[in-house]
This record gives sequence, C-alpha cells and structure tokens, in this order.
Amino acid sequence: MTGGSFSSTRWAVGGLLGLFAAVIGYGVWLEDFQRSFLAEILVWGVFALSVSLVFGVGGMLSFAQALYFGAGCWGYNVAVFAYGLSGWAPVVAGVGAALAFAIPTGFIATRVRQHHTLIVTIILSVLVSTILASGHWRWIAGPYVTRSLPEAPTLPLGALTIDYADEMSAFLATATLVLGACLLAMLLIRSPFGLALKAVRENETKAAMLGYDVRLLRWLMFVAAAGFAGFAGVLYLMLSRYSNLEFFDWTYSGRAVVMAALGGLGTLIGPFVGTAVYLTAAEHLSRYYEHFMILVGILLLVLVRFMPDGLWGGAIRILSIRFSR
Repeated sequence: MTGGSFSSTRWAVGGLLGLFAAVIGYGVWLEDFQRSFLAEILVWGVFALSVSLVFGVGGMLSFAQALYFGAGCWGYNVAVFAYGLSGWAPVVAGVGAALAFAIPTGFIATRVRQHHTLIVTIILSVLVSTILASGHWRWIAGPYVTRSLPEAPTLPLGALTIDYADEMSAFLATATLVLGACLLAMLLIRSPFGLALKAVRENETKAAMLGYDVRLLRWLMFVAAAGFAGFAGVLYLMLSRYSNLEFFDWTYSGRAVVMAALGGLGTLIGPFVGTAVYLTAAEHLSRYYEHFMILVGILLLVLVRFMPDGLWGGAIRILSIRFSR
C-alpha cells in the first residue's frame, strides 16, 4: 500500500468512526422506541450494504440476498435450539450458514453472463421460498426457519456481558457490530481484490486479457456479500427475537435493492441513508397513504434521472464540486 492510499484509508476510517460516534451519541438521547427504530435502520442498512457490494462493486444485480438474510436467522436458531449454544457461537453459525448456502448458489449465479445474474437469482429465490412455504422443508431445515427467540440473547465481552433485554445495551451492541461490518466492507472494497473487481466491472474483456479470473472474482464477491446479508439476519434476530419464513422471499431482496439505490450503490454510507429514507417513509407515510411505495418509486425515478449516484453519492459529488472551486 502506497503512502497516498494509506493516508486515504486512514481518513476514510476516521470519517466512518466519527460518523458512527455521532449516530451513537444521537441514539443515546432518544426515547426507547426511537432508539429501537434507529437500531433497526442500522441492521437493515447492513442488508442494503450487501446489495451495494454485490451490485455496486461486483456489478451483479442479485435478488437472492433475502435467502442469505433468512439463512443467517436459521443458522443462529440451529445453534441456539439444536445445540444449546449462546454468546458469539450462534452469531458465527448464522454467518457461516449464509456463506455455506451462498457458495453453491453463487457458483450457479456467476456462471452466466453478467446481465443474466438477475434472472438466475430470482429463480433461485422463488424456488427456495416456494419449497420452504410448501411444508416439505422440515427434512432440510428442521423447525428452525420460523422459530423466534424465547428470551433476549447475551454477548460476552471480556468481563462484561451485553444483555439485549436492556434497550440501551442492545442499541450500543448493534451499532458497534454494524460499525465492524462497515470497516470490514471498507477493507474489502479498498483491497487488491476490490480493485480487481472494479476493473472487471468497468471492462470485463480487458480485465480478462490482463489475467484476472473474472468468474472467480465475481463468485468470491457474491459469497462475501451474502455473508453481510447473513450477518444482517443475525443482527435482526438478536434485536427483535423474531424470525419468519417471509424473510426468504425475493421481495425482501427487492427492498434492499431500493434502499441501496436510494442512498447510493457502491458506497458504504449510501445504503444506510437509503434505508433511513425508506423505513422512515414506511413508518410515517404508510399511516396516511397505504400505497406509499408509489411515492418511493417516484423518488427513485427522480434520483435515477438527476442524481444517479443516489442521495449520499449525489451529496458528496455536489460538495466536492462546491469546495473545489
């Protein structure tokens, strides 16, 4: 890593830490309900981040992210109910389940041409969710797909134990884990692997001529993004103690695509901005207008026309132009 790139990464990490410190500071002063809503935004933001990685960085529009979100919930439940594990072990199991599921499905999705990935992932999502909904899935997944946690989880942290039964502790733990996911995503994007993927996205033929294994790079990014989706599922289950079969449905992937596109694909903060806009609209506009998604769709069309980089990307671009004068 050159001195310039190291300095850039250092500033990016510092900015991310400062932003999350502001979010945590803001959340501390909120009421319990508002704080829980903010934590939910962070969790779904990680889910949208998985789309930002696989599509914005990897160039593959995937509608299979909900499968890995649901797999994260399932893996966590298996660790808790089947093996009696607690603490960090179910977290690892949830992410591991998402990764294990993404390895074969991602292999299938990345064997086709780039623009066919969307079709393949929709087919995979419909196939899996239909099998699960049919009732013939118990021999595959057991009773853990729709099982919710009977009590709040705990996480050991040295001499301390974080109890999710306490609203403040749950929020701080969630924010810290989300920050860790963002730092990992930043390292992934700025690594040689991320730069190679950028080259593939911009010119696949030229990247192949330079010796890059295009299919392998895409497969690895697909699996990595699935890990983030699975981690989001784990975080949601720990926060809400709720798991449902509908989490596997492809429409949840569609929501994640909308949230990521609203904020800005290929960015770290953009998916969280888009998630905040989407969930706030769902929370408030739905009280007055049942079909609030029409308004969200109109907003997305306007953004595609005038701010194709999304709300966050557009704001950064405007500020950079303003301060460069």
